[in-house]
Amino acid sequence: MSEKIKLLFLGITMNCAGTEKAFLSLARHLDYDRFDVTLLLAKAGGPLFEQIPKEIKVIEMPEYGEMFTLSGGTAMQAIWDCYVKKNPFVLFEIFPYAVRYLFGKKKRSQTAMRLWVRLMKKMPEVPGEYDVAAAFWGDKTMFYMVDKVKAKKKIAWLHFDYSNPPREDKLYLPYFLSCDKIINVSKAVDDELKARLPQIADRCEVIENIIDPGLIWDLALQGESFPDPWFTGKRILTIARICEQKGVDFIPPVLRKLTADGLPLRWYIVGGGDEDDVNRLKVQAVTEEVADKLFLLGPKTNPYGFLRDCDIFVLPSRYEGKPITVEEAKIMYKPILVSRYLSAEEQLDGGRLGYITDIGEEGLLRGLKKLLGDPELCDMYTERLSKLPRSVNLEPVLRFEEICAE
Repeated sequence: MSEKIKLLFLGITMNCAGTEKAFLSLARHLDYDRFDVTLLLAKAGGPLFEQIPKEIKVIEMPEYGEMFTLSGGTAMQAIWDCYVKKNPFVLFEIFPYAVRYLFGKKKRSQTAMRLWVRLMKKMPEVPGEYDVAAAFWGDKTMFYMVDKVKAKKKIAWLHFDYSNPPREDKLYLPYFLSCDKIINVSKAVDDELKARLPQIADRCEVIENIIDPGLIWDLALQGESFPDPWFTGKRILTIARICEQKGVDFIPPVLRKLTADGLPLRWYIVGGGDEDDVNRLKVQAVTEEVADKLFLLGPKTNPYGFLRDCDIFVLPSRYEGKPITVEEAKIMYKPILVSRYLSAEEQLDGGRLGYITDIGEEGLLRGLKKLLGDPELCDMYTERLSKLPRSVNLEPVLRFEEICAE
């Protein structure tokens, strides 16, 4: 029997998020007779940690893991603990970036990533050597893989729209060119990246996320549901991280306008977020006088009971790659409303499988008025979704295994 291929996945942590669920779906279907798989996590924990297949060896970064889980509120403390305490002279390296960050508001995200990469280069290399390394958790893991991992083949996995928020080509291009393959999760995302950086077009490939309809239905039948079973009005559900990207700040003013005439309606958000972002949304709900109609249910390892029992699923994001939550709503036959993010047309078959609206409050309000006022349209979406294939498509995992073995 031939020797197994040594495969290293690079991740951050196992939170209740799309990337983590996409990884688990792939991991459940890998051929472990062919692959010896290791998962390197910045922090070996999170609500989905226990779902990692037992065949996978999990290792944790001994230090610097905090640098992969930065948020606006924790960035300075993490940099201080990881670097400045050990070497105060690092402050002189940080200072120019801090000045640019303060005075260059339009390029703050690019400046922050530049600083992150500069500090990442001080991290130690990952011990050992692998046949294949796959940076599954996006750009930070890609930078780290290229600079700190020894592997014969390196694969970057992009779950996001490269153009939103704007990224700096001068920083990203050398790293992309250091990867043997760049996997995009949708054709729209792939086309956008190749149009922006034609130099890497020959390295790009589309491998869609694996979705298991049977598993999702099983979990839906087991999962908890809404905390107010006596409510008889319409339930709108959003499953998303509470942050600017997901457009949750559009929800309170739209909810106020929808319920101004007494429409019995409640909106539920399943998902966590930074404390500042969550508190900001709570304040906004109070200001818009919808705090009794907007329910923040927090992150859930099994959100499918809520999805099963909602009336409309809404994702009002400003930008996306190809969100798994929309695929899950399709599996549950739910009327779906999404903003016009990059892959929305592809994901909802040009609007045949759900309603696509303009990004922002006006588009969200217009789309919900349409769905709430037209039950026949909702029934049509449900009927079309119920006719989609119910089997697991294993072509993505087979293609990934083929790339690893090439």
